[in-house]
Amino acid sequence: MPRRPLTARARGLLARTAPGIPRSRHEMRTSLQALATLRREGWQSSVGKPPVDGAGAPMPWLSYSAVRWLDVVLDPSVRMFEYGAGSSTAWFARPGRLREIVSVEHDASWHAQLTPPSNGELRYVPCTDGWWEGSEDSPYVRSIADGGPWDVVLIDGASRTVCARVAPHHLTPHGLVVLDDTDLATTDPAAKELAAHGLGRLDFWGFKPGVDRLTCTSVFGRDFNHWLLPRGRA
Repeated sequence: MPRRPLTARARGLLARTAPGIPRSRHEMRTSLQALATLRREGWQSSVGKPPVDGAGAPMPWLSYSAVRWLDVVLDPSVRMFEYGAGSSTAWFARPGRLREIVSVEHDASWHAQLTPPSNGELRYVPCTDGWWEGSEDSPYVRSIADGGPWDVVLIDGASRTVCARVAPHHLTPHGLVVLDDTDLATTDPAAKELAAHGLGRLDFWGFKPGVDRLTCTSVFGRDFNHWLLPRGRA
């Protein structure tokens, strides 16, 4: 039986009421294929829940493109510090990915639900400051000094702007800072703090687990060649 195209009236109604809805059978098939790809990545399974991959294993709540890049460039020589613990901690702690990960979490109830990494430490450090601003002297912010310098620092917890101000002082010469949600204006001050320390920036746009909009995770560093060129590793 031949397929009948949508009438002009039907296309106009769709355009007025829901611009994002597919307007033809071809667009519908393509959209379903995109949804199937997201399902294979674990996107649907992460809606309203801790992020997981297609096999149900923990995933960082970062853009998929950033996660893929980190999966390629990290190696067992890397030491990492993480502001904000969770599914990302479990992902970074997988055997063979890093030498060591130390993660600090300010929420006591959430910390109690987490499993410490086998190759590092999970610290509970209270933080009474705001989500973005705070004091450089708070135990949470200063916890990065214990064990540094670090090859990678992930900022995805409390006091993000202040953590971004302090983190560059505790990096190795080739160290990276990973800052999430740089698509949001509220993250701009943190990104400016990192840029003020002379760090270059790579933006990784795309979906992240369970989030229905494009997001951006940014990586800041002084020496990207160390990570991009195999012979640049120490």
